[in-house]
Amino acid sequence: MRQGNNDGEQAGRGIAAFWRALPLIVLLLLCCARAPAAAPVLPGDHPIHITEAELQSVNGTGFTAPPLLSVDAELPRGGWKPVGLPYTAERELVPTASSGVRTVTDWYRLDLGALPPSTQPRLLYLPRWKTLGHIAVYGDGVLIYQSHGSPIHNGYNHPLLLPLNLAAQAPTPASVLIRVDRLRNSGSGLSTVWVGHEDDLSWRYQARQMLQVQLPFMGSAAFLAVGAFAFAVWLGKRREPLYLLFFAISAAAFLRMLHYYVGGSYIPMSDEWFEWMTVASLLWLILLIHLFLERLHGQPSPWLTRLTVGLVLACNLATVPHVSRSIVSLYLFTPLLNLVVLPVAVLIFSVNLRKAYRVQLPEGRLVAAWTMIAVPFTCYDALLQNNLLGPESVYTSPYAIIGLFFVFSYIMFLRYTGAFAEVARLNKGLAHRLREREDELKQSYERLRVVENEQMLNAERRRLMQDMHDGLGSSLIGAIRSVEQGSMSEAEIADMLKGCMDDLKLAIDSMEIVDPDLLLLLATLRFRLAPRIEGAGIALRWEVQPVPSLPWLDPGSALHILRIMQECIANVMRHTRATTLRVSTATTDDLVCVTIEDNGPGFDVAEALQRGGRGLRNQQQRAKAIGGSVGWQSGSAGTRFTLWLPIERESVPAAT
Repeated sequence: MRQGNNDGEQAGRGIAAFWRALPLIVLLLLCCARAPAAAPVLPGDHPIHITEAELQSVNGTGFTAPPLLSVDAELPRGGWKPVGLPYTAERELVPTASSGVRTVTDWYRLDLGALPPSTQPRLLYLPRWKTLGHIAVYGDGVLIYQSHGSPIHNGYNHPLLLPLNLAAQAPTPASVLIRVDRLRNSGSGLSTVWVGHEDDLSWRYQARQMLQVQLPFMGSAAFLAVGAFAFAVWLGKRREPLYLLFFAISAAAFLRMLHYYVGGSYIPMSDEWFEWMTVASLLWLILLIHLFLERLHGQPSPWLTRLTVGLVLACNLATVPHVSRSIVSLYLFTPLLNLVVLPVAVLIFSVNLRKAYRVQLPEGRLVAAWTMIAVPFTCYDALLQNNLLGPESVYTSPYAIIGLFFVFSYIMFLRYTGAFAEVARLNKGLAHRLREREDELKQSYERLRVVENEQMLNAERRRLMQDMHDGLGSSLIGAIRSVEQGSMSEAEIADMLKGCMDDLKLAIDSMEIVDPDLLLLLATLRFRLAPRIEGAGIALRWEVQPVPSLPWLDPGSALHILRIMQECIANVMRHTRATTLRVSTATTDDLVCVTIEDNGPGFDVAEALQRGGRGLRNQQQRAKAIGGSVGWQSGSAGTRFTLWLPIERESVPAAT
C-alpha cells in the first residue's frame, strides 16, 4: 500500500506540474507559430489592436439574412454609441415565453481611416464572438463575410481571420461593420479586433484555433480511443466493470465536447436534439464518474446513487425536445441548468473523495487534484456562458475533461498493469505450490517405492519359504524317514538328494531377474537338468523353436513353469523306461505350447488323475495359477505332455 501511495503522490505531482507548465507550453506554441520570417513592414504599418467601437442595436422579431449592402439595413444616423471592446450584452438567466422569438441585431462600427496605405492585403482577426444567431462583416458597406448553418451552434468558438481587401491591389476599407443578430434574452459578446497583414495575424489565429478548437478535439478523440481500447479489454474480461465504465465516460465526454469545435453546417441533426445531447451527456458524465469512483474505492452510497440517477433521468426526460411546454428553448435554458447541476456535482465528488481518503486509496489524491482544477474551471465557464466575463476568454471545461482523461487513464493503467502483476504473482505462487506438491509427490513416491520393495521382498520370501517347504522340505523329510526306516538303498537316497538339489537350484534361479523370454527360461532348465537326464541313460532331444515373448513373465510365474517342467521330467525318469526325451515349442493363435515327449510305456491318464496323485494335480494348479493349462496324451508308443501359455493375459488369481 505504501508503494501505491508513492505512485499516487508522484502522479499527482506530475499532473500538477503539467497544469503549472501549461501556460509555458502555450507560449512556446505561440512562438513556434510565429517562427516564419515576416515580410518587411513599412514604418507605421504595424497591426492595430482595436479596443473601441460604435454600437447600434435594432430590435426585431425572428432572424433575417444580412443584406448585401449595409445601406439596405437603413440604420439611423444618430443611433450610434461608443462602447469598449470586448463588449458583452447581458442575458436573462430565466427565459420567458417570448425569449425564442424576439431578436436584436447589433451593429459594431470600426473606424480604419487612420491606417496608412499599404500594398499588401490586410486581414481582420476576431478571436471570439458569442451569440445565438449569425455574424456578418462589411467593408465600406459591402458584405465580405457571413456565417452559415445553424444559428445556435454556429461555430462561435472558432476564431475568424478574414481578408478585408475585396480584390488584389484594392485599398483597405476605411470602415468595417460587424453585424451580430441574437435572441433578445440570450445576450451576446464580441472580443477585441485586430487588423494587419497575414504574417502578423496568422500566428495569433493559429494559436487561438489550437487553444479553442484543436486541443479540445484532439483530447476528446484520444479519450474516446483509449475508451474503445478499455471496452475491448472489458469484452475479454467481463468481470471487471471499471473498463466498461471508463469507455462510457469517454463516450459521454466526447459527446459533451462536440459543441466546442463542431458548428456551422456540419451537424446532421436539429439544434434542439443536438443541444439535448450536449446537456444529457453532461448529466450522464457526472453519473458515470460517480459510479466509477464508487467502484474504485469500494464504499457505495446507495442514497447518493439513487439521488444522482433520479436527477439525471428527470432532467433528461424534462428536457426532451418538443415534450415539455414549460421549456421555451433548451439552449436558452442550458446556462441555468448548468448552474443547478454544479452544486450537485460538487456534492457527488466530495462524498466520493471523502470515502476514497477514508480507505486510503492512492488514486483518491489524483481525483482530488483533478476536482480542485475542474470545479474552478467549470465555475469560470459558467460565468463566461452567462456573459459575466469578457468573450475574449477561453472555455476551460475542455481542459478539465482532458485532465480527467489523463487521471482516469493513469488509474486504468495502474489497474491494467496491476492485473498483469497480480497474474505474475499468482503464477509465481502457483509455481511455488507446484514445486512443493512435486516434492511431496516425490517423497510419497520414494516412500511408496520403499513400501513396494518391502512388500515384494516379503512376498518373495514367503514364496521361497512356501516353495522350499512344499518341494525341498517334503523331499528331505521323505529321505530322512526312508534312511531311518532303512527302506531305501544308497542309490535311491542319492537320487532323492539330487532331486532336492535340483529343487534348490531352480528356486535360486527363479530369484534372478527374468526377461519375458520363455526360451531363456527353458535354457536354464536344460542347464540344470540335462546332466541328470543323460546320467539316467536318456537321450535329450532339444527342438525348441523361437516363440513370442511373454510380457507377464515374472519370477513367480517363472518358478511355476520350472516346477511344471521339472515334475514332468522327474515323472519320465522315475516311472518310465524311456530312452529318449524330446522338448519342443510352438505357437498357435494366441498361445505358446511347450511339449515334452518320451518313448516309454504309457499310462492311463484318467485313472492317474482319479487316484489323486499329487504330481499331476500340482501341475494343473500351477498352470492355472499363471493362466495356462496342461494336458497329457499317453499310449503304448510313449507319452506327450503339453503346457499351453497365453501370450497376453489380463490377470489371474494368485496361487499358493
